[in-house]
Amino acid sequence: MLRITKNSRSGKTVSFRLDGTLTAASCADLEALCSHYQESEGKLVQLDMAGVVFMNEEVAKRLVELRSDRLSIINCSPFIEMLLRMVAT
Repeated sequence: MLRITKNSRSGKTVSFRLDGTLTAASCADLEALCSHYQESEGKLVQLDMAGVVFMNEEVAKRLVELRSDRLSIINCSPFIEMLLRMVAT
């Protein structure tokens, strides 16, 4: 289960704190949420992954594909950071 908490940062950036396990189903919800804020509201999106305890390789690949100059991923655990780097290569 994944909990997503919105934390507005500034006028141009919206930040989401993620807590729990990131699955394929919750990743689809997250993608839709990010897309909404990027396209409809023109915001930069920041994903705070400090509370994510697990995700699999498939989800990591999807997150790497989402990462851009308009979406950043911060505060990953060493496991999550390693997984993101591994699938990015």
